[in-house]
Amino acid sequence: MSDETRDAKARLIELEIQIAHVQRLYEQLNEVVTEEALRADRIQHKLDTLTNQVRDLKNKSPESAGDPLDEKPPHY
Repeated sequence: MSDETRDAKARLIELEIQIAHVQRLYEQLNEVVTEEALRADRIQHKLDTLTNQVRDLKNKSPESAGDPLDEKPPHY
């Protein structure tokens, strides 16, 4: 086997090792992205639910349509 063939074979092996590392990193990153997308969906669902609850509360008592932070607590 010539030196060129040995060098080419060594380079090929090194490239295969690097590709394996990149594939593993890609899979790990894909898992993280998938988990974060699911987390974002859950947060969006909770936000939608809370928004609807606030809207329902405002609609039930139109006389207190002001900002709840401006209202005095009931014990005043």
